[in-house]
Amino acid sequence: MKIFLENLYHSDCYFLPIRDNQQDLVGVELITHFSSEDGTVRIPTSRVIAQLTEEQHWQLFSEQLELLKSCQHFFIQHKLFAWLNLTPQVATLLLDRDNYAGELLKYPFIELLINENYPHLDEGKDNRDLFSLSQMYPLVLGNLGAGNSTMKAVFDGLFTRVMLDKSFIQQQITHRSFEPFIRAIQAQISPCCNCIIAGGIDTPEIMAQITPFDFHALQGCLWPAVPVNQITTLVQR
Repeated sequence: MKIFLENLYHSDCYFLPIRDNQQDLVGVELITHFSSEDGTVRIPTSRVIAQLTEEQHWQLFSEQLELLKSCQHFFIQHKLFAWLNLTPQVATLLLDRDNYAGELLKYPFIELLINENYPHLDEGKDNRDLFSLSQMYPLVLGNLGAGNSTMKAVFDGLFTRVMLDKSFIQQQITHRSFEPFIRAIQAQISPCCNCIIAGGIDTPEIMAQITPFDFHALQGCLWPAVPVNQITTLVQR
């Protein structure tokens, strides 16, 4: 996808791995970077997303969906899930247009990722659109603990998977109270979702500290993102 802000930028997609405690691949998050045509300038993705029109939101989502479709045999063969970021603009189209919704339903390995800053997340299942989406697709909360929302949506069971925010993990892990604190969180949210993931696993030291908590999966800089054409390397030892 190409977009013109003060300059012309193009999108590049990468797969950010999600691994279990044995470091086996269990899924990926599809992330997008925006760079200038000559590759010398990169613009924050959040800045680009904030300036897209509704049509451009859908264009980007469609391109990402096509990319995942092209890799579907890899995901099916290795029993992996793939996270695709969901913006409110795309959510509206999925709810309003049956042909859009039906296309996504063809690929059950795809899960829709939202963050705590998603509009009206605090309403939980009382947010009709969010509740409807949760009945149609597997939803993932990507940054629990970022401080932008209450836990009502989690307790209402709207999410298949919940990932603890990377900054939250890295800040709390230095405290002596980390163990009872994390175990209390796990006990609270385990009945509400199928999978709890720890983000921010950026070093072997953090990995060693987090392993005893038996999270279902982990994500962080310890396992960097790879270009789309290198996806098969993620299952190689």
